[in-house]
Amino acid sequence: MSSKTLKVGIIGAGAVAPAHVEAYKQIPWVELVGVADIKADRAKDAAKKWGIPEERAFTDYHDLLELKPDAVSVCTWHKAHAPVTIDALNAGVNVLVEKPMAPTGDEAYAMYKAAEKNGKVLMVGFQSRYNPELQAAKKFVDSGFLGKAYYAEAAGGEVGARRRGIPGESFTKLETAGGGVTLDIGVYVLDTALYLLGHPNPVSVSGFTYAGIGKNETAVGVGAPTWAGQWYPKNFEVEDFSAAFIRFEDDLVMTYKQAWAMHAESLGNPILLGTKGGLTLSPLTLYTDMNGYMVNISPQHLPERRGPWFYQKVYDFLVAVRDGTKPPIDTKGIVKMHYLIDAIYESAKTGSEAKVKLPADIK
Repeated sequence: MSSKTLKVGIIGAGAVAPAHVEAYKQIPWVELVGVADIKADRAKDAAKKWGIPEERAFTDYHDLLELKPDAVSVCTWHKAHAPVTIDALNAGVNVLVEKPMAPTGDEAYAMYKAAEKNGKVLMVGFQSRYNPELQAAKKFVDSGFLGKAYYAEAAGGEVGARRRGIPGESFTKLETAGGGVTLDIGVYVLDTALYLLGHPNPVSVSGFTYAGIGKNETAVGVGAPTWAGQWYPKNFEVEDFSAAFIRFEDDLVMTYKQAWAMHAESLGNPILLGTKGGLTLSPLTLYTDMNGYMVNISPQHLPERRGPWFYQKVYDFLVAVRDGTKPPIDTKGIVKMHYLIDAIYESAKTGSEAKVKLPADIK
């Protein structure tokens, strides 16, 4: 274990970046050395707030990379994740990139291969992985509690559907986002289910996407919360609802559903069914048969989340960088998920089932 101080930069100083900085500042062996944002004023304001010298506030992230930091957090809009991450990895810099990993499977795969080629750490920031309920559920699934899993529902959980929670314009324009709710918070519910199941290989998808509320002027009003800025119905270019039926190898199917806005309180919670047992999350409840009876099990005294919401993912990323170990969040499984998302969008566009086109070394 090295005792050296790690130098870290922030690329993108928007809504999510402060949560990364808050976590970095709690780790004594980290120094924030620079920030880059395409808006000069935002970069300078962030530098001042975060204790970074003004001369290290850049509008071009390549200037930040020239400082040769050990690592960067990529907190840009979604469409910039892939090019920024690949440039950083090729510059010999380790990367913690916000979710979604990228708008498309091919971009995510290129990021994965860049990390592999350069021998650098690439971790995708799914703080939801550190939910104590999810960690407990994973232990039960890995122990064989379910038996043979055959059905799952990807919905709800820690980042479930919102009655009204459409984020600002960088999330709702195709030029900056690449897609809507599916890429923004759909990835959370998909990742939860796929992580529990051990990232099975998806085969085909029947998907549906729709802008049911985002283009409605009357939906923006009193009581409609904003997420990362106000959205504008006239400029709304993406989906605010998506759903899919997904087939995997080895007799497993899954339903998926997520919404930024809807006329309901919930789309349900995660469910896994197996031949020996089942489980649901929020709260974690296990179902099985024992001694001739149907039994419900509610695990008690789950541990508290360690530190602020983003702390554990930032800490684990830095430990992997410092010690030269693999990060706990498997990038390969997330690349696989993005090819699945490609198929959701393709199926929604064509109105027919779409095949999931995985590269051979991702299966």
